[in-house]
Amino acid sequence: MSPDQVFVAVFLASLLGFGGLGSLPVLRSQLSSAGLAPDQLILPAVAVGNISPGPNGLYLVVVGYLVDGIVGAMLAVVAVVLPPMLVLLLDRLRARLIHLRRFRSALASLGFGVVALLAVTAAQLVVHADTTWLGTIFSAVGLAALLLRVPPIIAVAAAIAVGFIVR
Repeated sequence: MSPDQVFVAVFLASLLGFGGLGSLPVLRSQLSSAGLAPDQLILPAVAVGNISPGPNGLYLVVVGYLVDGIVGAMLAVVAVVLPPMLVLLLDRLRARLIHLRRFRSALASLGFGVVALLAVTAAQLVVHADTTWLGTIFSAVGLAALLLRVPPIIAVAAAIAVGFIVR
């Protein structure tokens, strides 16, 4: 994947994603269309992004690094920063259109579409991540922790403790 393709893939993912892992489906599609194995790039990138301080969306920078080294990471940083700059322009447009019922309905529909894409992509990632019985258990416990709104620090501490016990 060339440096300009890395930039475009991360830019589109950042532009079309709505925070955190909302960019995951778009990035996965971009990596697949470039002939790369997206799951082998995304899984470690999400892991590094989650243990790093800062927003979850920074896993995109890790993907840039895994694909094209330091140059890919630098391009990914620029690609991640540009879409939020567009927010100022979009906010002015939104302020002019928010009174329209159709516009509010379109925004709500867009939100449902993002949730559906995230659910499908998360399921595909779990299938590739669960190669052992322990991975399956971790995925099930992680899903339960997510649904029960367990604070992330408790879930991470529990995962570390289980890791020490199992190994």
